[in-house]
Amino acid sequence: MKKLIDILTFRCLVTPVLLQVLFWSGIAGNLYGSWWLYTHDNWAWVMSLVFGTLMIRIVFESLMVKYKTYEAIMTIRDRLEVPNKYKKNSDR
Repeated sequence: MKKLIDILTFRCLVTPVLLQVLFWSGIAGNLYGSWWLYTHDNWAWVMSLVFGTLMIRIVFESLMVKYKTYEAIMTIRDRLEVPNKYKKNSDR
């Protein structure tokens, strides 16, 4: 129940998991397309296999960097909580 509440209040992000599913779907689609080109005697299957897979990886990796950066910033924020002693010093 807590996980559902975290998802509904945007404390837990769904997009990184969705990006992984889309990445593997893209890889599977690229492999199928390369196989289709190979079976139809098209020489472009090699380029599709190499460059298509590489482009899929680059696109999804650039998207995932945004979420990994967010997670790292949240970890730093949690570690750098302001201690209460600073609040007491400002009251004097």
